[in-house]
Amino acid sequence: MLRLLATAALVLVLGVTWPTVSEGQVRPEESLTRPADSGLEVSLATRLGIPSGYVRVGEGPLRGTRLRLHDDLGIDVSEALEASVALHVTPRDALRATYLYYFLDGGARVDPTASFNGDGFGPGHVHINADFYRVGLDYERLLMSDYGAFLTGSIGLTYVHLDPKLSWQGHRSHEDFYRQELPVPIVGVRFDIPMGPRFAARATVGGGGLPRVDSGRKEGGTVYLQQIHADAGISVVYAITRALQLDVGYHLTYFYQHEKSHEDDNAFELYDNGLRVGLTIRF
Repeated sequence: MLRLLATAALVLVLGVTWPTVSEGQVRPEESLTRPADSGLEVSLATRLGIPSGYVRVGEGPLRGTRLRLHDDLGIDVSEALEASVALHVTPRDALRATYLYYFLDGGARVDPTASFNGDGFGPGHVHINADFYRVGLDYERLLMSDYGAFLTGSIGLTYVHLDPKLSWQGHRSHEDFYRQELPVPIVGVRFDIPMGPRFAARATVGGGGLPRVDSGRKEGGTVYLQQIHADAGISVVYAITRALQLDVGYHLTYFYQHEKSHEDDNAFELYDNGLRVGLTIRF
């Protein structure tokens, strides 16, 4: 929570103290919220969400207990920090690199004993750290700019590093999902509708995945991987200046990974929805 508040405070301080452009400098037909034509764009965002989902880690003949993130493990709130850099190579084309870090920590009493990675946890208070990070690289193209609205499409790859850890009375176990993970193809669209010189409405949706594929690793036989990503959001964008934009809105994230071999049967699922606050600076 402190991480989120610190980041949100930084966003608000920058938004309030950054030099503004007087309304007289903006022509009525010109919107400051239109997509950038060229140059560099840096974005920083923070999220506060209500997570649900589960984690299950089996080993050998033990399938593993299906532990719900919220109800069984006490992860009541999620926090996320996101940073991206986009290079607009032409008025219609851009390359964007993104880094997202998710904070998923919790603890709750588990009774009866839960099976995780072949070990027993509980009865008693169990703590979980399911933090993960995600990196992505996308190509973006402005597909439509008619009727005062802007439609941008994107295509790229994303990779998730997930290594959930469960601990109980000094005993700890983890499952390195990241060893089986592969880059996942992602497509998306963003729709911007200017509502005046300084305001715009924005809707985003994106996703991708892998069917059951050979991960390229052997662990008790061939390890097969299935992975799904989905993101959607709606927000209001406010142009503080020509170079600085603030956006506030709702965001939904879904992530699923399943890895299966002769020995292992592991799965992680996350539904997360909540508030997102972002700041974008153009150079």
